[in-house]
Amino acid sequence: MDVRIYAEGTRLLGCVAPLSTYTVILKKLNEPGGGKKPEKKQKLLFICAFLTCIGLTFLILACAVPSPKIFYPFFVLLFYVLSVLPVFIAKRTTPGNETNPKSEFALFLTAGMVLSAFALPIVLAHAAVISWTAGILTIISNLINYGTIFGYAMRDDEPYGSMF
Repeated sequence: MDVRIYAEGTRLLGCVAPLSTYTVILKKLNEPGGGKKPEKKQKLLFICAFLTCIGLTFLILACAVPSPKIFYPFFVLLFYVLSVLPVFIAKRTTPGNETNPKSEFALFLTAGMVLSAFALPIVLAHAAVISWTAGILTIISNLINYGTIFGYAMRDDEPYGSMF
């Protein structure tokens, strides 16, 4: 009977894991409440994933809705990735939660990249490279995605968040 439960667990998880992992999962499922109640961190992660999907949907709409199908708004994705790197590197190389010139410069670079992500669609729309509809949809996408990144990064009581 245990082998069948582990086999069903394998199909449900869709991956191969050590037998001890399935034992822990089985114990959690047999606990009162059935292990169905996600923890607070998992709920936060689900909310962040949902908001990111909505933000990326607005970004895709910015490229698909206007009549000329121009994909320049997708360059904002570079800013999404690059904006977290300076703070991530500064947090890893700074011992503790000290404030020093390195971390302040990292925050300055991050602020510049976030500002650039908002300025890019405005400049492109002003130059008539993209339509104003695409620019507004890209700015809505920026608001949602950067709000999600900021909310996830600042989820603990650390000065610059615990994500970094």
